[in-house]
Amino acid sequence: MQNRYFLFLSLFSFVLGFSQEKISSFFPKDQGRKDVFTIVNESDKKTTLFFIDKKSLKASQFDENLKLKDTLSITFSKKDVDDIIGYSRSENQYFIYWNGSNSNEIVAQCFDFQIKKATSLPTPFDIGKEKIIDKVTVNNVFYIITVLKDSSVLNFYSFIDGKQEKKVVDCSEMKFLSNSNKMVSFWELYKEKSILVYHDVIKNISDETPASLVLSTNKKKAYINGNKLRFTFDVNEKFTQMLTIDLSNFKASQKAYSKPIIKVGDYDYDIIGSNSFLVNNVLIQIKSSPKVLHLSVKDLEGNEIKNISLTEGMPVDFKNSEIIQENGSIKDSRILDKSNQLIRKTNNLNPSISGYYNDNKYHLVIGGVSNPQQNSVILGGIIGGFTGALIASAISSNYSVDNLNSYSNKKVVYIYSTFDKDFNHIEGDSQKSAFDKLRLFVEENTNFTNQTIFKFDSKLFFGGFDKNTKEYSFYKFEE
Repeated sequence: MQNRYFLFLSLFSFVLGFSQEKISSFFPKDQGRKDVFTIVNESDKKTTLFFIDKKSLKASQFDENLKLKDTLSITFSKKDVDDIIGYSRSENQYFIYWNGSNSNEIVAQCFDFQIKKATSLPTPFDIGKEKIIDKVTVNNVFYIITVLKDSSVLNFYSFIDGKQEKKVVDCSEMKFLSNSNKMVSFWELYKEKSILVYHDVIKNISDETPASLVLSTNKKKAYINGNKLRFTFDVNEKFTQMLTIDLSNFKASQKAYSKPIIKVGDYDYDIIGSNSFLVNNVLIQIKSSPKVLHLSVKDLEGNEIKNISLTEGMPVDFKNSEIIQENGSIKDSRILDKSNQLIRKTNNLNPSISGYYNDNKYHLVIGGVSNPQQNSVILGGIIGGFTGALIASAISSNYSVDNLNSYSNKKVVYIYSTFDKDFNHIEGDSQKSAFDKLRLFVEENTNFTNQTIFKFDSKLFFGGFDKNTKEYSFYKFEE
């Protein structure tokens, strides 16, 4: 009880220590419940919000001060389209891509703010025996990525200006390892599943907001760095496997990074867990048993920069916070006293690591996440009122909402840690990120619906319809 009191006192002080800044607001003509996503055009300092209901998609464009400047809309029928899967952008034209009701078709809707017109055009999309493994927008080009069944042949369908082009990336000469150390095809690696861990899908990691510990628990991830797309796989306990695709020439390269070793017989364990996270071109790996936790930091060539080990009974001298356990909400949290609890709970749950690089410092979250909840969805959790049913997380602002909401119905144990650019630990209390502040703001303010989250001019913004004031407002959060 005393630990919980001190945690709440800390959170209360945190709330008093910052104030979110309200940037602007407007009174929408239609105030119904909607799904929302955002596309930011940094080059001309414009932000466009897309509001979707059951019959229409409305694009509202805002200037650099988030003042409403223009609106375009288009109607649609659920007989023709299913859900939004991504977007591309060319100058002041925004192309929104939908799954067509016909499975062999994609519908492109173009919002042209130059000529003040919105149009819709279906395009054939028949992938036969290919399996879609990822959807992502890179440098304003939308990609659907597939793998040919029972093979290591990847296909990249690029969409720009509503037109599509296919590029084939043959990885047949590459070697992939399954969880049982068997050589398998990319198809088999991708299809490997477990109901106990987060194996099932490739999770896109965006720099829009720092990935939550829940999202980063996934064993299969995709990262964007410039024009490179990197897939990492942690289904094998001995190696992190990375596949890099250069989208400028569609050349592929592969690298395996050995994980820290926990020797058989050294510790009395029954489960070994592992994972990794890629940040600022540095791969951070975590491996744990009930009595030991290892961290290994490597550059992309595989050279180890730092190795950190924590065994039971040792102080956690690399932490910048208390050991925190959340049970689905910041409000339902408690402080754990001993390093043994961090080690054991990280291992009993699913080991995970996340972080971001800012001001020449690495800000990490290290811990574990409870197993996926069967037959549960993350929609409509702490970010009450958001449905998101029509929008894929391939769209960055929707990824950020899913990210914010991901702790709902999960037990999470974690610490914050801060390191310098050479991965030397920096003493002091952990810095509260803009994402931390936003997360607390949303939990404390449940009156917002139709929410969206986006980054503009290196700052984090939250938009939502306030049911009390009947206005749509934007708030800014900074480090």
